[in-house]
Amino acid sequence: MRGRYFNGPKSVGMKFSDRFEEIASNKAQRPEVTIPMVALTSTSVYAALLWKANGSPSKFNFTGNLFSEVYFFHVKLLEKMKGAAPGKFHKMMADIFDAIQQLSANGNAALVGSHDSAMAFLDLDGMDDEE
Repeated sequence: MRGRYFNGPKSVGMKFSDRFEEIASNKAQRPEVTIPMVALTSTSVYAALLWKANGSPSKFNFTGNLFSEVYFFHVKLLEKMKGAAPGKFHKMMADIFDAIQQLSANGNAALVGSHDSAMAFLDLDGMDDEE
């Protein structure tokens, strides 16, 4: 997401930075990424996995016509999550925004020590074992 939305002064995230501040003023003073940003990023990950599953063909197009259903699935899922658990939704979206900003400021150094927080986030104790 950082490379697409927050990469330099002409990027969407920088051009419209006031929108993130507007969002932050309404929710615990923490800016968050937008639903379309997360949905498009999720759709691109889906497309990359599909490309790999199909043997990494040399011709593969990431187009709206081809992946619009996947994109709108993610939009609807995120909107449903926002309605069902607004506080948790905001935390997730704000945490993503924070992670992008840390990566932008610190590069790969932001990843140092993040394994412990990633493991804590997974909550392995609360996860079911495979039967």
